[in-house]
Amino acid sequence: MVVAACSGTAATTDSEFPPWLATLVASTTDFQKEILSDGAVTIDELEKAILANVQCQVENGVEIRDFVFDPLGGGYEMAVVWGADLPGDAARDAVDAIQADCEAEYSIAVENVFGFQNQSTPEELSVELARTAQCMREKGFDVPEGATGEVLQNLVGADRRTYGECRRVAQDGSN
Repeated sequence: MVVAACSGTAATTDSEFPPWLATLVASTTDFQKEILSDGAVTIDELEKAILANVQCQVENGVEIRDFVFDPLGGGYEMAVVWGADLPGDAARDAVDAIQADCEAEYSIAVENVFGFQNQSTPEELSVELARTAQCMREKGFDVPEGATGEVLQNLVGADRRTYGECRRVAQDGSN
């Protein structure tokens, strides 16, 4: 079982944080407060928090493979190994609870602050969306002009990897 503990020591918060984020930062665990103590999250600090989250899950019985952290954008991917048979609802619920506890202990506030600090402006989002649509057209998808992100995701259906690849290309600005 994972137990999340908090102390009364307040983390430094950025006055520009929206109220929900300021509350999350102020009420987080000591591990995350240490990372957030200077009011900013570097990519190395984000990686530290995510790796601690993953290690917590492994220590609590979740088998994880194919973990990859993106040091440029801060995203990560991993696979939970279930074995030969698909787990029942109770097993999935147990893993979900472990994941939620580990995230709460090690990374949720850090990930949210990093995301807030690195969010795109509306103009940047518009350019990224147009680049994503163009990339998908180049991969053979019939993308209508002015398609929203939701439309793009629906167009790829089960081929979510293509959407993810095109989003990364669009965010890098390399197409």
